Amino acid sequence: MVIDLHNMTCNDAIRFFITKYNELYKNGYRGSIEVIHGYGSHGEGGVIKKRLRKFLLENKSSLKFTINANPGVTFVVPVKAIPQMKNEISKDILEFCRENPKSLDKIKGNFFKKYTNREILATVKSLVKKGELESFFKKNHEVYLAK
Repeated sequence: MVIDLHNMTCNDAIRFFITKYNELYKNGYRGSIEVIHGYGSHGEGGVIKKRLRKFLLENKSSLKFTINANPGVTFVVPVKAIPQMKNEISKDILEFCRENPKSLDKIKGNFFKKYTNREILATVKSLVKKGELESFFKKNHEVYLAK
């Protein structure tokens, strides 16, 4: 079984991986999945590889993974379904806003390479609505602080 993440943005690659992994898991597949992410020959040093492996470490209760001699491949064995990526953006924003209040512009500026403005805005609104992020004004600017 192979999941190829070539020619995707980092976020799209992670989402695609999660979707395909969960489909395989749901259909009863428990063998090794060869995840082809490339090794970073385009000057960015393997952005997808780094993000994927970080994601795998963060979800190690849901899977097992091994790195072999080929730096462009990671092998993954499903243990249970992986939560969708929307949980990751929520965790990131809450962690970023934990110590000091942050404006929406600061939040966007910190995560613009990882998430779209639309994803950031929707997540901030959702976190405020759920009471996990507090919204208030500081020097005439709306800021957000994790509760």
